[in-house]
Amino acid sequence: MDFELNKTQKDIQKAVRDFIKGEFDKDLALELAKNHEFPKKIWQKAGEIGLIGVHFPEEYSGQGLGSLEDILVIEELCRGDSSIGSAVALSSFASELIVHYGSDEMKEKFIPEVAEGRMLSAGAFTEPDHGSDLTRMDTTLREQDDGFVLNGTKVFTTNGGYADFFIVLAQENPEAGPGKGMTTIIIERDPSSWLGGKMEINEIPDKMGLRMTSSSELVFQDLKISKENILGKRERGLLNVLDFLDESRIEIGAQALGNCEGAFLKALNHAREREQFKRPIIDFQAIGHKLARMWSQLQTLKWITYYGAWLCDNRPQKISMTIPLFTSIVKHHVPETAKSIIDDAITVFGGYGYFLDQEVERRYRDNRIIEMYEGTVEVQLNNIVRILKKLNLDFIDSELL
Repeated sequence: MDFELNKTQKDIQKAVRDFIKGEFDKDLALELAKNHEFPKKIWQKAGEIGLIGVHFPEEYSGQGLGSLEDILVIEELCRGDSSIGSAVALSSFASELIVHYGSDEMKEKFIPEVAEGRMLSAGAFTEPDHGSDLTRMDTTLREQDDGFVLNGTKVFTTNGGYADFFIVLAQENPEAGPGKGMTTIIIERDPSSWLGGKMEINEIPDKMGLRMTSSSELVFQDLKISKENILGKRERGLLNVLDFLDESRIEIGAQALGNCEGAFLKALNHAREREQFKRPIIDFQAIGHKLARMWSQLQTLKWITYYGAWLCDNRPQKISMTIPLFTSIVKHHVPETAKSIIDDAITVFGGYGYFLDQEVERRYRDNRIIEMYEGTVEVQLNNIVRILKKLNLDFIDSELL
C-alpha cells in the first residue's frame, strides 16, 4: 500500500499551483462573482496548458491519465479559489459521456475543443418535477424518418448560458418502465445545426453561490435534430449517465475538498497572525482545538476522495460492483463535512469572516450547492442503503472491511 503520489501526479499539482499563482487574483474573483461573470480568459489559459481533460485520451488533446489525476487538478483549482476553480472544473461537465460512448466523429468534433479551452459543455438531466430522480423523464424524444424531435424542459443546467453543446437525457420509449427507454442526444447551441423547432435558454439569476457559473432552464419546442446526434445506444441513456456520474461524483467531491482546504489554510494563517491579549489566537484552546478538529476532518475527506478516484481508475475485480457505494460516500460525506470545516473557518475569523474580503464566506456559499447537484446528499444515502441491503455480509466482512 503506497500513499505517496507519483512523479506525474506531483508535477500536475505543481503545474496547477503555478497556474493559480499567475492567474488567480483576489480582486478579479470578487469582481467576477459580483457581476455573475464566467472567468473566460482563465478557462482558456487552463485549456491551453492542458489542465482541462487530463483524463481524456491523448489523441483527443487529453493527457491519457485517470480520475485521480483529474481530481488533483480540481482540488488545487478550488483550493486556490472556490468560484474560479469550480467554474474551470465544471467547464467540461458531461463531455466524458462522449469520450466513453460517442462515435469517432463525435469525439473528433467535440473533445479536443473542450480539452483545449475552446468549447464549453453542459449536461441537461434535471427536470422541474423530478429533481434528483433521473428514473423519470418528461422530456421526450420522438423518431421521424429524417431525425429526432425533442420536447420538454430541463432546469439547473450548469454552463447553460454559454455552453456550446448540451448532452440531453430524454424519454424515447414511453412504454418503458421507470429508468428505462431513455436516450442521450447532443444538442448544439448553433441553430444552423438544427433541422427545425427551437431551443429557449433562460438564465436563472441571483444564486446564493457559484456565481461565476451559469445555471439555466432549457426549453425544447419541437426541436428537430439529425440522427447522427444520438449519443451511445438508444434506450440505454440512463445507464450511461449513471456510469458517468460515478466518475463525476468524485470530481464534485474534489471541488468540496479543495474548497475546505483553502478555507482551512486561511483560518490557520489568521489564527497564527491575529493577536488578542498579546498572544496569537491559536494559543487559545477554543481556537486551537477547532483548528485541530478541522485538520483531522480534512484528512478523512482527502483520503476517501483519493480512494474513490483510485477505485474508478483500477476497478479491482472483486469489488468493482461496489464502486457506486464508494462514490456515493464521497458525494455525501465530503461536501457535508466540508461545509462544517468552512463554517468553523468563518468562526476562527470572527466578525471579519462574515465579510467578502476574507473570502471564507464565499467558500461557504460556493460549497452549499455541492451538497445538492449531481444527486443530493440524501440521494447518496439512499444509494448507500440500497447497495448495503443487497451485499452479502461475508463479502462485506472479507472484502470491504
